[in-house]
Amino acid sequence: MIQHIMLWDYKDEITLELQAQYEQGLRDLVDRVPSLRGLHIGQVVGGRNQSYTHCFVMYFDDMDGLREYSVHPDHQAFSGPFAEACATQLVADVKVDGN
Repeated sequence: MIQHIMLWDYKDEITLELQAQYEQGLRDLVDRVPSLRGLHIGQVVGGRNQSYTHCFVMYFDDMDGLREYSVHPDHQAFSGPFAEACATQLVADVKVDGN
């Protein structure tokens, strides 16, 4: 399994309403992109983070599935405006073994 993890914070001018729309857009991708097996999304809590306010973890069977996601038209349409709404982003792709 591949976990596609992103931490981000929104630009100051992005309202809570717009944030909710972007986060719903992320959730909608699960139904639109066949290789995207699941998604967890939420706010970062605990005070150990220095700058990120939100996080998602997406799940793919393998790297081919992640590549399919990255070029899927629905992801392409979403990712540009979402990136513009973010002040910073940090992305990691993690290969998770069966243990």
